[in-house]
Amino acid sequence: MGWLLGRRSRSKRSRNSRRSDRSFSTSIPLLRWVGPSFTFTGIAGLLFMVVTGRIDLSVFDQWLGNQDQSGELIADAGQNRQPKIAPVSLQLDKRSDETIRIATFNVQFFGPTKVANPQTMQTIARIVSQFDVVAIQEVRNGQVSPISELVNLLRSSGANYRSSVSESIGEGDRYKEAYAFVYDQSRIAMIPGSAYVVQDPDELMSREPMVASFETRTGSAEGRPPFRFTMINVHTSPSEVAENAVINEMNVLDDVFTSVRNYEYGMTGEEDFILLGDLNVDTAGLRELGQVRSVFSVAGDTPTNTRRTKTYDHILIDRNMTTEFTGRYGLLDLQDTFGISEEEALKISDHQPLWAEFTIHEAPRLTPRLPPVAARTDIIDQTGSMRY
Repeated sequence: MGWLLGRRSRSKRSRNSRRSDRSFSTSIPLLRWVGPSFTFTGIAGLLFMVVTGRIDLSVFDQWLGNQDQSGELIADAGQNRQPKIAPVSLQLDKRSDETIRIATFNVQFFGPTKVANPQTMQTIARIVSQFDVVAIQEVRNGQVSPISELVNLLRSSGANYRSSVSESIGEGDRYKEAYAFVYDQSRIAMIPGSAYVVQDPDELMSREPMVASFETRTGSAEGRPPFRFTMINVHTSPSEVAENAVINEMNVLDDVFTSVRNYEYGMTGEEDFILLGDLNVDTAGLRELGQVRSVFSVAGDTPTNTRRTKTYDHILIDRNMTTEFTGRYGLLDLQDTFGISEEEALKISDHQPLWAEFTIHEAPRLTPRLPPVAARTDIIDQTGSMRY
């Protein structure tokens, strides 16, 4: 089965009848994530090495963390510790030189109506300006591109933002929307040619995700290269992640994540993948996506809608591979941040931006680097993305 997105004409014809034909998980071997099979002899040998001191069990501090009483991670240049995860308040207009903020934001019907409202656009631009890379959902491209207008507004304030926008995606002539990545070019570089939309020939998703890779703009520190990562921007259909969905998109996204990861690793050696967006479920609804080994939602069941009642948005990473995550994440609360009412906040979006913090340099891995898997060549449609 081919995956990784491109243009497609969609028919609803067999969407609800292909559950038994789904072969995604069997067609893509999880080569990087198959663990060794331990025998009794192997376990005995492991215990022997522990007893004799050949294995230092202190490395397991990486799993437990090493925090002070305030809950902050204690820095230790000699070891890569697992951070304690806790939400923090965002300090507006204060971005560290040692970290970056990555965010997801469903702007809700981001089209002509919002573009025509200067106050709304100024607020959206202020929101985006707090982050280094923002994955945006619900972009309504028409005669006027809202992302182009947003980027122009950011640049007029002296910022150096750029964007990459997908084609409009949807079913037939019905509702369609695009994805976008908006990033601060003074701190982040987008890898040329890295943006694409995942192909979905079996029409398992209403809106296939958009993928793009980025790298921090920073000099080396003690030989450490800049943090490079691949983002998978997702907006699921609420009806397709419901309990009664015939093909639940959460049971497709695990295969998307694995397929993108295998492809990118095989092509470039990339190991850091961030799946983020409006998934329309809490952690209990992540299903097979939530069962991918070591992958977790950094904010868990933090309510992300503007009314503060539901969890829809997530940032998921592999805790063993993406050790650049500092353990800091949060919501940019529209009401508290801008001193507005709930009604005014809802005019901006029914979602609040969710963000996570990462170091600017590549960090040591908790698992060893593995040989690359065979790369797939059928997953990219080179015409599947538009740039501004």
